[in-house]
Amino acid sequence: MLDEVLAGRFRITALLGSGGMGQVWAAEDVRMRRDVAVKVVHPQYGAGETEARDRFEREVQLAARLTHQNVVTVHDWGEVSVGGRQTLYLVMELVDGTPLDKRFKGPDSVPWPLAAGWGAQIAQALHAAHRKGVVHRDIKPANVLLTPDGTLKVLDFGIAKFLGDTVGARKLTAPGDLLGTPAYMSPEQIDARGAIDRRSDLYSLGCLLYHAVTGRPPFHDHNQWSVVLKHKQETPTPPSRNAKGLPPALEGLIMSLLEKCPEDRPFDAAAVHETLMTILVNHELASPGEGILDIAGLGHGVSVAGQFIRTARAQADDLLAEARDEAARIVMEAEEVKAEAIRMAKFTVEKVRNELELLVRHTEYIDADIDKITGPVSDDEYYQLFKLSIDGRYPTPDRFGQDVEATYGITLLPDDALRMVLRFTNRHTAELEEDHIA
Repeated sequence: MLDEVLAGRFRITALLGSGGMGQVWAAEDVRMRRDVAVKVVHPQYGAGETEARDRFEREVQLAARLTHQNVVTVHDWGEVSVGGRQTLYLVMELVDGTPLDKRFKGPDSVPWPLAAGWGAQIAQALHAAHRKGVVHRDIKPANVLLTPDGTLKVLDFGIAKFLGDTVGARKLTAPGDLLGTPAYMSPEQIDARGAIDRRSDLYSLGCLLYHAVTGRPPFHDHNQWSVVLKHKQETPTPPSRNAKGLPPALEGLIMSLLEKCPEDRPFDAAAVHETLMTILVNHELASPGEGILDIAGLGHGVSVAGQFIRTARAQADDLLAEARDEAARIVMEAEEVKAEAIRMAKFTVEKVRNELELLVRHTEYIDADIDKITGPVSDDEYYQLFKLSIDGRYPTPDRFGQDVEATYGITLLPDDALRMVLRFTNRHTAELEEDHIA
């Protein structure tokens, strides 16, 4: 196809890569005078059929609505004869980048901050797509390009959906073949039951993150059907066993992304992005000398995040200085309050001591008066006073009480005066009778 001009517009200049669905070529858009990438779909995927073209057009138009720095922009599509066969093609922006699968070659992992930074960018791309109703269905390292400035760009939005629908309609796969990449497929994609939604992309992102931090996907085997069964039935080994120093929060996020049931995964890609950025920012604040954000390689976003960190750290330093000044002021005021409290306490103790001494002396005076008033008066003395109070008749209790108070200064209660008058009356009567008998 070199030097061919597709649709009278796109001059093919170089082969960029090929795969199961077709080939990708570098081309020049002679109308717009710009370099583009052209993905030529394999003729088996329905080229020449109206239904297939309609599906392709529908998915490409949805993908073309995505405008985001982490998404490869779709420009155009068409159908052309290549080698005598009708073929569908897709025109995209030409990205100067390297597919992540080339960075994943070999057993070595990447630093966890870099993996988290990559995951944050992919999550942003997914969120932008999911908001437009576009589900990728084939998130894997080969579909993510890493540019020289560290920006990631996700490509092939809409293509996997088109291929899946076409395969479903045409039954193009041979027995034993899978449409997709088993190492990164969600359990619901494998079962092919019900609608595939955004949470399937989150599962695939979890597989990619697991691969990045450990050096291999969560499930791996030479037999693709063995991998498929593991996705459906087995729980992956926690990545920290093969990734030393992995933050627990990052491991927790990866394991939640790999939940078998879609409802158990994070709600959406925005939540994943927020969690990843929180992990990176918290680690940067806790270890400012390590340059976590530089390691994370967040592309254009790193300057914004770096500025955020610098601002947050400056604010934290200002708050710390203010807190220290406030603490010193409080300590000084506390010392002054303490001294004043001690002085007032001493004054109060001295005042109370003087008042107690006065109270004791006053009590002594009262006791002396009580002794005078309530000194011992014998019953005979009361009886003698009773007889002196007889004036032709026995005194009433009130008269007797008045005589006692006048004589001894003792105030009798009315009941006590009554009992004494009755008792002394009986005594006096008995004495008179004895004298008469005698």
